[in-house]
Amino acid sequence: MRNACRTPPTIGRVSAGTARYHGPILLPEPPPPKRGLFHKVVYAVVTVLLFSVAAYGLYKITMPRSGRPSATSVDDGAGTANTTPPFPHSDARPSATGKPAATHPSAPQRDSLNPSGVPMPIGELPGWHQTFTEDFVGDSLNDAWFTYEGQPAGDNGGWFSPSHVAVDGGKLVIRAQKEQTARGPLYVTGGVSNHNVFSQKYGRFDVRFRMDKGVGIAYALLLWPSSDKWPPEIDIIEDNGHDRTNTSATMHYDPDDKKIQRFITKNDFSKWHTATLEWTPGHLVYRLDGKVWATIDSSHVPDEPMDLALQTQAWGCGGTWEACPNSTTPPVVNLEVDWVSLYEWTGP
Repeated sequence: MRNACRTPPTIGRVSAGTARYHGPILLPEPPPPKRGLFHKVVYAVVTVLLFSVAAYGLYKITMPRSGRPSATSVDDGAGTANTTPPFPHSDARPSATGKPAATHPSAPQRDSLNPSGVPMPIGELPGWHQTFTEDFVGDSLNDAWFTYEGQPAGDNGGWFSPSHVAVDGGKLVIRAQKEQTARGPLYVTGGVSNHNVFSQKYGRFDVRFRMDKGVGIAYALLLWPSSDKWPPEIDIIEDNGHDRTNTSATMHYDPDDKKIQRFITKNDFSKWHTATLEWTPGHLVYRLDGKVWATIDSSHVPDEPMDLALQTQAWGCGGTWEACPNSTTPPVVNLEVDWVSLYEWTGP
């Protein structure tokens, strides 16, 4: 928004006219002594200072307010979104290379809404320093995030659209819904990344989420390399779209998609849970609602900066791990995220 231009009122000199005097004639007073060089210098300095202050005030009034760059999907120049990489099990997201950085609020912004029943944490934890929070305040996604668009790599049954990402009722909502796409009618989903403002090596990553039931619509909350060069990839928690009672965590570490995977069962992920990853050198700890459910100790644990991605995806039929939508899949399947709280590791 640009402030209206305000110009100081013009101050004119008022003429006193010609005075008449009818009293006795008085001898004129002697003229005041001429000012010396010192007085002239002081007068000039004061004049310059007053003029500078006035000019700065006018500049502040008329200058436009600076704005942060908008968060939009990235195009590869050929009219389609750039998705990487083309490997079989793809949690790919559009490249953010060249995306200008936005400014994330330095102080956590927590709204008065509490859809999940657990408020977003604010403050330090032993061994962890809070570096990023998102409580999805307001009614639109802020500049910290960009959205996906186009076909996920290696998945002819999926399609990403920014229109399927919304902020509503104090939470992020990523909607899966069948629509016409460039590849025909598909369940269109969405994804977001905080690459615009966040890049960190090691840390703790807490995400409060739930997912509607719906066969063939999978969710993935993951860390992606800030370099945009896959691998590595660390999945904080993801499922394969079969049901919401089983989920997994996967670390990808090789161009041939070598991985270390952990599974958790007998939970209802259509209800709210907090998924946590603690990432330190050579070590991953996975928590669900505060309780450790898996660990990975490996020399392949990534040691490069990564950022956070939240997404859903519909898969084509014929895969060995991912389910595809069928006649039981509801018309709309939503992933909801109440808040995100991220920390950096402060060391042993």
